[in-house]
Amino acid sequence: MQQLLKIINHRDFVLTLALVVGLIMGESTRFLAEISVYTLALVMVFATTGFSFSSWWPPRNALLPIGWSTLLNYLVFGLSIILLGWLFFGNEPYFNYYIGIVLLAAAPPGPSVIPFATMLRGDDNFSVTGVFGLHLVAMLFTPLMLFVFLGESLINPTAILKIMVQLIVIPLVVSRFLRHPKVLPAVSYARDTVIKWGFFLVIVPIMGMSASVFFSEPGPVLIISAMFIFSMYVMGFGYHILMDKLGYGRPFLISSTLMMVTKSSAFSAVAAFTFFRTEPMVALPSAVVSVFVTLFIIVYSWFLKWYERK
Repeated sequence: MQQLLKIINHRDFVLTLALVVGLIMGESTRFLAEISVYTLALVMVFATTGFSFSSWWPPRNALLPIGWSTLLNYLVFGLSIILLGWLFFGNEPYFNYYIGIVLLAAAPPGPSVIPFATMLRGDDNFSVTGVFGLHLVAMLFTPLMLFVFLGESLINPTAILKIMVQLIVIPLVVSRFLRHPKVLPAVSYARDTVIKWGFFLVIVPIMGMSASVFFSEPGPVLIISAMFIFSMYVMGFGYHILMDKLGYGRPFLISSTLMMVTKSSAFSAVAAFTFFRTEPMVALPSAVVSVFVTLFIIVYSWFLKWYERK
């Protein structure tokens, strides 16, 4: 029984179950989509309880990882998928797919970078600082990117800032209270479970609201999949090999590679649900990325074994 519970509560099982349940339930997941901003905010409260601003002193400890992470996650990966999205979906009737890709490119990195990097023995300081630093950087970058690539007529920057306050600022403030010495042990005990099943409740409507498009529009699904195979796997593994040749250490390589290719599909999906409720095509890129992020950690671990043995 203990072994069964361990399997059921395993991160990979929970995320895979969310993908399957979402596809099966389809449109009936709409009620979860409507509360997804609050679900993700709760996840962010628990995710940020493990972070302390004291780790950012002296400032160099924070500035270097945040600078690298901004370069890789926003400028290299983000602009690459926007360019590919424009090439394939820049015109009607597929423009809604492009909107979804821009929302994804403008999102901060996914919190999953931290446990994934720990599992593969990456640089924990780089991962934690990069993730939380870029969530603060996103307060500037996300509205700016949406304005530049979509224009104010589609998404008002003030409206996206409101979403970011709900998903970043308020959870970060609340988590400071949960770091009280008398509360933190209980929060730490429940943190992983709350985060895993919180993501389950966010991913289910991502897949559910996109299920009709998955099955009715195989062409765009294949194109979007090919885009992310190239930008995540080809570019990610190419970056790892290049930086290894330049002499960077293994822990940095692992954490920075994960930082480069991991976007918060939950964040972009919440934005899609909020601003484009009647357009399932906008949430489709987030749904596709949810699949590839889940697979990336498996494929990347295989790549590391092959590359390091070679």
